[in-house]
Amino acid sequence: MIISIFIIFMIAIYYLGFKGYKRVNSAEDLIVANWDLPLPLVTWSLTAALLAAPFYLGAIDSGYFLGGWEAFATMGGLGTCMIIGAFTWVKPLRRLKGWTIGDYYGLRFADKKLGAFAGTITIIAFGFFNAGALTVGGALIIETIFNIPLWAAAIIFVILTLVYCIMGGLWSLAYADILNGIISVIGIIAVTVVIAVTSDGTIFNPEWWDPNKLFQKAGAEFWSLFLVLAIGDIAAADLGQRVCGAKSPKVASKSMVIAGIVVLLIAWTPGMIGEAFRTIFPGVDNAEPLLLTYTVTYWHPIFAGLFLTAMAGMAMSTLAACYMAAVGVFTKNIYLDFIDSKPKQDRFLLISRIAIVVCGLVALVLSIAFEEILSLAYLAWDIILVTLIWPLVIPPFWKGVTGKAVWWSIGVGLIVYLATTMFGVPLPGEGGLIWTLLQVPGFFSFLISGIVMFAVSFVTTPSEAALEAHKVETTPSNDENISLTHEQNA
Repeated sequence: MIISIFIIFMIAIYYLGFKGYKRVNSAEDLIVANWDLPLPLVTWSLTAALLAAPFYLGAIDSGYFLGGWEAFATMGGLGTCMIIGAFTWVKPLRRLKGWTIGDYYGLRFADKKLGAFAGTITIIAFGFFNAGALTVGGALIIETIFNIPLWAAAIIFVILTLVYCIMGGLWSLAYADILNGIISVIGIIAVTVVIAVTSDGTIFNPEWWDPNKLFQKAGAEFWSLFLVLAIGDIAAADLGQRVCGAKSPKVASKSMVIAGIVVLLIAWTPGMIGEAFRTIFPGVDNAEPLLLTYTVTYWHPIFAGLFLTAMAGMAMSTLAACYMAAVGVFTKNIYLDFIDSKPKQDRFLLISRIAIVVCGLVALVLSIAFEEILSLAYLAWDIILVTLIWPLVIPPFWKGVTGKAVWWSIGVGLIVYLATTMFGVPLPGEGGLIWTLLQVPGFFSFLISGIVMFAVSFVTTPSEAALEAHKVETTPSNDENISLTHEQNA
């Protein structure tokens, strides 16, 4: 029954993918949907991305082993980063007509090499490591549905994702996300309600959900998990790719806020589910697959099949967005900017689709090698945290940030992160919560990266082209002006 439902669901997904395929005539259509995605498509696509099944499964694992707040950290961090992004870089990037989030650095500072450098970091972080994490999560779902080895499930999952991603790119995943997002949200709520009703007092243990420890040294684990996402994922390439395709800056920002709020509203559920699973499935070594095991074991096959296939579809969509973000950077910031500025459209579209396959193969190898979700994902977010965050969130508000400062900030942040990861953070002794957080290589490197960017900006001067780009990123577009006029008249 579950396999039959999965097949029917995949047919629906590929039908929606075909709808996207019919709208793709160029690489621009494939990567940014010709900047024409409406609010519902962008919002549901972002919601599906934030509720990415692999990360939700990883959050339940944290809820099983660490505590309720530690489980909240993953989904709560994702929701928070969306809202922060909505009020910082989203409108500026869309106003600059960027193809990718890597484009922001190149366009804002009038430096194509900087855009390629920042973009390459996003390829490594999201096209490879984050995509690898998503592949592991998707493989767990396929493994549960078909009862096959994880490596075989990973291959099937990647093939299924590549096919519809190659078909219609951003259009395909946006169409499919409406179906994936709605069913997944309903499924998560259903699981939560069922577990809450049948828990017999095994959930919401005060020690497991103690808010006091969040403000003590013991809360360092929560804050390290939460802040890496709430800040480090602000520059998420897969989210940025969806924003780049929005119909307007206002649609981009509004959709981010709505999606962030939806995720925050259900961010507490992985902690509760993980806590309940400690009683239902005691003594396991890996709690990431337990939600899948639970639905197959305790639910009617029809409901289990719908939930599992929706989770698989949601994982496919988020993985496809990672592919599209990495491919967007390669085609725009590397191929188009440095190899062939005026390629034939058919050739350019073919190159883009080949690049999607390459991303899929690299992520597949990483997923089989690691076989863990959060270990790969947090590596991706760490890399972004220490390199790209300061140069993304500060320039829209301060025209004095210079291209040289961004180069130095990214380079020093990355070098310090690699050094402290290998040799430790050079801070002596022990201290309270903040001191403990600074002992983490990612946060220490993030602090140094920010100091470098501000220091170099004060001793260098922004170029005229960078100042002109700052005017563009801070000036409302026509649709925003029209909307503001309507609001004032009302």
